[in-house]
Amino acid sequence: MNKPQIRIVSATEAKNNFGAIIKSAYASDEHLIVEKSGIPVVAIIPMADYQQLVNSNTTVPRGDDEVESARRRAIARRELSEFLKQIHAQMPQVPEEDEEEAERIIQREVDAVRRARAHKKKRS
Repeated sequence: MNKPQIRIVSATEAKNNFGAIIKSAYASDEHLIVEKSGIPVVAIIPMADYQQLVNSNTTVPRGDDEVESARRRAIARRELSEFLKQIHAQMPQVPEEDEEEAERIIQREVDAVRRARAHKKKRS
């Protein structure tokens, strides 16, 4: 399992962007340290990570099933992210003009499929 990304935010930033901060912690498996006047005071971490930090006999209000499910999802997200980073590192660099041509070909084929479906729908 990879180490999570750690980001330090001010208390003001955390207050003003609380929804985005929570999403970042959950969706990106990011640990956020909130500072007040330059002093770290609290951390915002994914629930699955919190569960790993507390004693296994401690229960959380939402129940162990939800926490275990969240933990498995977090692990799967981290593994997928690492896998995609490895694949991306192995991919060759494609010149921009080749990429643009590929996009045109893909769009042409998508349009052809849509026309065929529309034609088929009219006949039905």
